[in-house]
Amino acid sequence: MIDFAKIIVRAGDGGSGSGSFEHIKGKRRGKANGGDGGRGGNVYLEATNDLSTLEPFRFVKEYRAENGGSGLSKKRKGAEGADYTVRVPVGTQAKILDDRSNIINGNKTFTIQNLEPKDYDLAEHGHKVLVARGAEGGRGNCHLRDEYGRRPFKGEAGGQGEVCDLVLELKLIAQVGLIGLPNAGKSTLLSKLTSAKPKIADYPFTTLEPNIGVMDRKQRPEARDQRVIIADIPGLIEGASEGKGLGDLFLRHIERTRVLVHLVDATGSDAFGNYQTIRQELKAYSKELAKKREIVAVNKIDLAESQVIGRIKGEFSGKRKKVYLISAETGEGVDELVRGILKSLG
Repeated sequence: MIDFAKIIVRAGDGGSGSGSFEHIKGKRRGKANGGDGGRGGNVYLEATNDLSTLEPFRFVKEYRAENGGSGLSKKRKGAEGADYTVRVPVGTQAKILDDRSNIINGNKTFTIQNLEPKDYDLAEHGHKVLVARGAEGGRGNCHLRDEYGRRPFKGEAGGQGEVCDLVLELKLIAQVGLIGLPNAGKSTLLSKLTSAKPKIADYPFTTLEPNIGVMDRKQRPEARDQRVIIADIPGLIEGASEGKGLGDLFLRHIERTRVLVHLVDATGSDAFGNYQTIRQELKAYSKELAKKREIVAVNKIDLAESQVIGRIKGEFSGKRKKVYLISAETGEGVDELVRGILKSLG
């Protein structure tokens, strides 16, 4: 899934004002009647449910609104440039950068505005924000006089529309995030809780991108909401917050979640130590992320000895951590986990 992109947006330039005069028989020229230039179009970002990734921005990097039309005679104003709306997936965060320079395109040099950094969070369908403002058109010569009070032969040039770099970052909209080390069984659990069909195999990093599933009332009658959106986040490893493995690419996707379900592999060599490893990565990435509500589920109990499961449960109990004992493969304990998730969501 493409969840990061950089693009350039250019608002429309203002149209030039007209330099024209009335035609009066027997006179060289009549009154100035040049109209104003039209305003350039704006560029907007709009969130839509019709997109799920930032794939459209992989190859098309520049988006531009229409320039304003030039002014006309008889004080007629030039046409306003059409606005341009860039549609992005719901959950996209956009940042306008402040590190600007000139961009040369053909024979023209465009000056990127020194805008202050701005962040926009497009979290709902139809949410629309203005990111580049079109320039005003130039005045026609009917509004102008030189230092001697004479009307000029030309109108004013239109202004340049705003130009800026945008960084787009997609963060999935989900109430519940499934986290844990690679091969902990997150994809299998997601397939049990929802109708999602993620790739499942018995080796690390099977999941190379986040998977989304929806748990609705038909599947779980005890759910209060019409649906609960669950995200399976690719396996984290030690050092993920610093760029190791795949985790740093996907930690952003659980920032919006309300509840984290931390899956621990009961067949691992150090279940509690593995849990602490992921907790440290969450804290290193974001203190707010580490404070989210958490549910701990010990998975693969069908493959572990009862004494091993008892020891793991004791280690978590010693730290006042309640755990759910489940087997995502067989479904054992999953219903109880679901009730715990729904209770945490409120």
